[in-house]
Amino acid sequence: MKLCILIIFCFLAGCNQYNATGKYISKIAFKLHANKADRDIFPDGIEPWINLDTPNKKIDSLIDPDAIVLPNNKVTLIIDYPLTHRAVFEIEGTGNGFSRKQLIRLISDKYHEIYKEEENSASTKTVAAGDRKTLLNRNQTNGKYGICCHDLSDLDLSYIEVHKNFFGKIFLVLDVES
Repeated sequence: MKLCILIIFCFLAGCNQYNATGKYISKIAFKLHANKADRDIFPDGIEPWINLDTPNKKIDSLIDPDAIVLPNNKVTLIIDYPLTHRAVFEIEGTGNGFSRKQLIRLISDKYHEIYKEEENSASTKTVAAGDRKTLLNRNQTNGKYGICCHDLSDLDLSYIEVHKNFFGKIFLVLDVES
């Protein structure tokens, strides 16, 4: 019944502003102050992403790391890249919501869990980087998530899209670069 009402509401409200996760609300960017060595690559001095494997290496360079960028204390995180089968997690903040620093650490932790669970559940194992003869990237594995083409160290988070569905639930959709 709720789904039927949602479909009717979407039709009457104009479906173009909604997708499966609800209406787009905002974007949370993850930008870093580029170090001297990276100024040739980023002439404006801003690196537009942070690595998901080792965010703590550059977390001190994060612009506005402690600013509360999401006032909610409980949200749904959707991780779908580079996964064949997406992962969905409920994550909780502390205090007044989530800061950039807290979000990147939580998201990195979830990616580490996914990669570990994939390796534990796959019968086709990851070919070690040094043993990849014809492959430049990571091979596809057949575990719970079906990870393909990228090691965790290849992944950088640029921004998060915040969506809110008809029932008020908040979804985080990641823009991950490789």
